[in-house]
Amino acid sequence: MSKFKKVLKCALFLSGLLVILFVSGFVFSPKNNAQESGIEDFQTNGIRSEKKNTIDVLVLGDSLSYAGISPILMYQDYGITSYVCGSSGQQMFDTYRYLKIAFENQNPKYVILETDALYRKFDIADSVGSDILQVLPVFRYHDRWKNLELNDFKGKAKYTAFNEHKGYRYNTDIKGVPNRDYMVETTEIQDMTDLSKEYFDQIAEFCKEKGAELILVSVPSMKNCNYKKHNAIQKLADQYGVEFINLNLMQEEVPIDWEVDTRDKGDHLNHTGATKVTSYLGKYLSTTRDLKDHRMDKKYENWNKSLDSYIKTIETAHN
Repeated sequence: MSKFKKVLKCALFLSGLLVILFVSGFVFSPKNNAQESGIEDFQTNGIRSEKKNTIDVLVLGDSLSYAGISPILMYQDYGITSYVCGSSGQQMFDTYRYLKIAFENQNPKYVILETDALYRKFDIADSVGSDILQVLPVFRYHDRWKNLELNDFKGKAKYTAFNEHKGYRYNTDIKGVPNRDYMVETTEIQDMTDLSKEYFDQIAEFCKEKGAELILVSVPSMKNCNYKKHNAIQKLADQYGVEFINLNLMQEEVPIDWEVDTRDKGDHLNHTGATKVTSYLGKYLSTTRDLKDHRMDKKYENWNKSLDSYIKTIETAHN
């Protein structure tokens, strides 16, 4: 066999393999965003079901974001519609991916990035692997082979699963820790990796192209925040001309009591802590940004239903 024929045969084989992988990716990809469909991070992907262009504020980040910011509470008090596209251990390439997913159906005016994700370490292989999973989702969802249905072979994705808490993870556990000053002022800098900065640049550019204001927010976390990180994030914010709100330095405005407002000894906030954070952010956004109060707008009736469910969840937990 000539060298040309060998190359051609190899090229045809690889082409056929790619076709199979692309087709399999379509089949194996969940056709709904419900938990039972097998989709990853179903709470985060709940934004796919939100009515088109009804989210004013998008929140991104790791678990500190979904533990510390409650969109329904913000809606209850200020009529602001928001959604937390946070996920556990979210790295910056995931943050960028969820940002683009959110903008497929939404056009938020403001994008809040919870800053702990900037310090999640990863390498180029992790980033490339994530890109491959996007192009060839069969590798992400291959475990679904046991649950495939007829609709998976011919149907289009229909996202119908609403997350009533809008990405927030309600938690009332109390595992406190003594209060202490963990934000000791210094001029030192604890920088993030170059890869994280590169993805931040892409996120900032994407927001600029879409006309959305990017805001950096550090949710209170005794274990994850310090003044060295604050200095690095402030430097980044100044470089890009974006606002940075470090709630760890705002004890008067957000009076976190680490003996009762944390579920895991100062790592994440619980519901009482999230209530304090959300109350401040809601008031701040409503008074400093151009945001409408949607509570009397019939277009947002589903938010009132979610609010009723939210209130019942809290009442049940307290009984």
